[in-house]
Amino acid sequence: MKKGPKFQRKPETIRRWLEVNKLKKIPKGYELDHKIPLFQGGTDTLRNLHLIKTKRHKIKTAKEARKRNKR
Repeated sequence: MKKGPKFQRKPETIRRWLEVNKLKKIPKGYELDHKIPLFQGGTDTLRNLHLIKTKRHKIKTAKEARKRNKR
């Protein structure tokens, strides 16, 4: 299986997202996710981030990886 480039959001973006949403940290059982994946042209901005349950995030990421590998 071909691996796509690894994308990571900037720590500053995470800090700002938490601040705007009045959180000290990401709640247990959740992860911060890009609504539109970076490999599909999504941006590393506050508008493109949301909380998603960890289990759902794993499913979403696997689906996105399959799409990315078809390219």
